[in-house]
Amino acid sequence: MILTAQTRSTLTGIVKDAQGGEPLAKARLIAGEATTITDAKGNFTFNIQPPADLKVSLIGYRTLNVKICDPAQALEIILTPDGLSQRTSIEVREGPFEPQLSSSPSERTLSASELKNLAGVLANDPLRAVQSLPGVTSSNDFTASFSVRGADFSRVGIFLDGVLMNNPLHSTQGQQASGSLSMLNTDVIEDLTLHAGAPPVPYMDRNASALELLVREGNPKAMAWRVNAGVAATSVLAEGPIRKGSWLISVRKSYLQYLLQKARTIDTLAFGFFDVQSKLGYNLTSRQHLTLALFDGVSDLDRTGARDTLGINSILDATYHFTNLQLGHRWSATDRLLVSNKFAWIRERSDNRNVRQLPLASASYGEWVANTSLEWRWQNVNPLRIGSSFRQVKDDGFYARYNFTPLSLRRIDPWSGRALRAGGYVEQGFTKGFFSMTAGSRWDGSSSRQPASMSPHISARLRLGKATQLISAWSQAVQYVPLSALTIANLGNSFLLPSRAIHAVGGLEQALNTSTRIRVEAYYRADRDLLAQPLMDPRLLPNGQIFNPPAAARFENSVRGAARGFEVFLQRRSSNRWNGWVSYGWSRAQMRDGITGAHYSADFDQRHTVNSYLSYRLSPSVNLSVRYSYGSNFPIPGFFALRNAQYFLAQNKNEVRLPVFSRTDFRINKQFERKKWRGVLFVEVQNLFNTDNRTFDSFNGYNNRSGLANVSLLRLFPIVPAAGWMMDWGSR
Repeated sequence: MILTAQTRSTLTGIVKDAQGGEPLAKARLIAGEATTITDAKGNFTFNIQPPADLKVSLIGYRTLNVKICDPAQALEIILTPDGLSQRTSIEVREGPFEPQLSSSPSERTLSASELKNLAGVLANDPLRAVQSLPGVTSSNDFTASFSVRGADFSRVGIFLDGVLMNNPLHSTQGQQASGSLSMLNTDVIEDLTLHAGAPPVPYMDRNASALELLVREGNPKAMAWRVNAGVAATSVLAEGPIRKGSWLISVRKSYLQYLLQKARTIDTLAFGFFDVQSKLGYNLTSRQHLTLALFDGVSDLDRTGARDTLGINSILDATYHFTNLQLGHRWSATDRLLVSNKFAWIRERSDNRNVRQLPLASASYGEWVANTSLEWRWQNVNPLRIGSSFRQVKDDGFYARYNFTPLSLRRIDPWSGRALRAGGYVEQGFTKGFFSMTAGSRWDGSSSRQPASMSPHISARLRLGKATQLISAWSQAVQYVPLSALTIANLGNSFLLPSRAIHAVGGLEQALNTSTRIRVEAYYRADRDLLAQPLMDPRLLPNGQIFNPPAAARFENSVRGAARGFEVFLQRRSSNRWNGWVSYGWSRAQMRDGITGAHYSADFDQRHTVNSYLSYRLSPSVNLSVRYSYGSNFPIPGFFALRNAQYFLAQNKNEVRLPVFSRTDFRINKQFERKKWRGVLFVEVQNLFNTDNRTFDSFNGYNNRSGLANVSLLRLFPIVPAAGWMMDWGSR
């Protein structure tokens, strides 16, 4: 940015946020020896001697260097938040809470600063940031998974740049007490959106909710580097321009497993990982843009140090390898017509071995994906959206179990399946004054004997003036059964149906000012044909006898139920002063098994949930944030009763609940500026008040006469201080 020289030496202007255009207070401007800080409205005035190099910095934003030759001209300086693609213009929106998809009644988003602070110093995991959103429940510090409105993680669709992922987690496959971590580095995520209920029709093959993750492109103007070093891992990110485009690559390596092994903590959680995320963007023409992205990660578990304590069916070492290659093409055919295509290849492989180096489990999963979408703005406001998806899926593997004396193979359960899953959708919006509505439907089918389905979706929004709006939606969503459940020997059932969920959502939102809102949202979800193994759990029968499960408990579509509840939250989203939310949710998810006749609370039914996050910028270089989570907690899954501090088999399922979960995290970010580099020190204390939180670990058997059950709970993080350091440099 170069301006023609003038004689005036007083420089004035304003500093704004590139994401929403909000003026930024407390931004620091340095020109030679002169320094000033923007006021509450983002304005600044100070004297300089032109020509001069002006540096503008603010914690949470990329530092910007500007060449000043004409101080007589007022400046509008745009700062780009960390984690976003480099921007030189402002994206104008109606407000910070305007939904990205008008058809989504329960949309939750995370800004770049919120995502970074909530991901945590220890894990730096975007999925852990999602755990703090209103409507989301999680009570396990070791896992990245979560539940939404009583539905388990397998019913939440994780979409990476528009492609549905099968299992994008670093973890030990088939290990019940394994931790997990997202394969995505927070530094590459530009946008994160959760559709908590009645997900719009573009999202396929998951029936509870959908999470959209968008990976940013590299800096198209100059080379830049970033190093993130924390307690668990170190990552290096590089980005820069190429002719007509940009590139970005991030590499991350863990070392937490070595620390856990030295500390002799739970060795099943001490898995290591390595991953790579890269993206290439190229402008074929002024109207056509091409992207090529690669996401690859390897997880491994080595329990050699605990070899002497392991049984013949315990995992000694395990590996999991995930690869996702994506090719995207976006074509602005006209000013009103946008065509997008995405082709992807997904591969997942895992292997587990025991102390004798005999295979315990092996799996190979793969997909070829072709997605196409068309957006036609034949009206000025409401576009027509049409899309299709084709997924060629394969899933092979086996589970093996052994006898020790004599050493022999006791049982093996292999599976192998292939299927073509195809679908499409159409969606159209309508607006008349203060009323807007979106109606659409998607259809899906599978070659694996499961019937085709039609899933309608309708949503409406009524604005009662400028500050109040009513929202509502009704929809159906369908999820097809994993191929392993259809084809696994001894357990599989080729006649399984896809599971369905009918959603109804209604809410009221009141804007208190341009940056603050209060929202109340009620929901109802009816679930049917859910996948279960109804005869897998031992239990006490009405006549007092104990039911012993058969050796092969087959998969069935035997469970149906309903989840209902409400959420209320107060949220402020601003680039200045306070930022965050306080939310409370009440939920009740009840299920019924058609084979056993059991009525019970869902495995992830949590009646009371409080999620809150508050952030405050103390100065241009210091930011404080606090996160608090409370949950009345989930049931211990199974037919148990608690008597005299001991567990016994019982007639009713999920009657005993885990202790209340409560956790407070505190974080401070301090930025350091030098001439050619910028550093940020992150200091965080997890579980600040050292609350004794517990989660379900495993069910380890029972006494066939007394019914005494061996149930183990796992203690979660005590108070854990952690620190990390980020440094980036390069022209900005």
